[in-house]
Amino acid sequence: MANWTVAATEREWEELAHLDPLWAILVEKEKQFGKWDREDFFASGKQEIDALMMACGFECGNNGRALDFGCGVGRLARALRSYFGEVHGVDISREMVRLAREFTPSVTFVVNQVDNLRMFHDDFFDFVYSNIVLQHQSTKEIAESYIREFVRVIKPGALVVFQMPYKRTLRHALQPRCRLYSMLRACGIPGKFLYNKLGLAPMRGICLSPRRVLQAVTAAGGRMLRSYPDSYNHYSMSYVVTKGQVPSSSRYS
Repeated sequence: MANWTVAATEREWEELAHLDPLWAILVEKEKQFGKWDREDFFASGKQEIDALMMACGFECGNNGRALDFGCGVGRLARALRSYFGEVHGVDISREMVRLAREFTPSVTFVVNQVDNLRMFHDDFFDFVYSNIVLQHQSTKEIAESYIREFVRVIKPGALVVFQMPYKRTLRHALQPRCRLYSMLRACGIPGKFLYNKLGLAPMRGICLSPRRVLQAVTAAGGRMLRSYPDSYNHYSMSYVVTKGQVPSSSRYS
């Protein structure tokens, strides 16, 4: 079942990568249909990462290895490169990774189409970040699997920061536009027509309660340092996680 559901997510994001990749990564209504300016798009990633690094106690320079999970075209991975000597970006879409490699060759981008991060060994990263990604997994169990993997791949004392909605409105839970897109695509209607003419897109969404997030973290041997309301997404929380000793440079120590 996991392989089938991951494959479904891969198909959806492969289509989004060809339809409107920048908007699919950072959804803003006025930027839809190819209206994102690329420089503005990457500048938004730098602003986000600069604020995050200040909160986590990192200064510009080589702070080891970082992972941008669900990297898309590299909006955040590019910005992380100013703080880490080695940055890896992982995404489920081959087209997203192709664009990321084109836009930011200084980062290592890889395609990952399974529900784990076994391409990386234990205690590999000094920092892991994932924003607006876990909520687009096809099942809650897959999202929990990735959370456990985040803990596994960080070094003792390293940090993981990720975001996850804890609630969906009825409209978002039913996902009528996503369902209609999938149904019409199954009937052979081209994705470009459904997106450009009807405004439909295959972007699904899930949520996890803070309790389930905490269970996934502790099951992997991690420790929750902080959780706080996410300012960008409705009914969403951001989580800061470590394992072992908390780094003394962190504001969360």
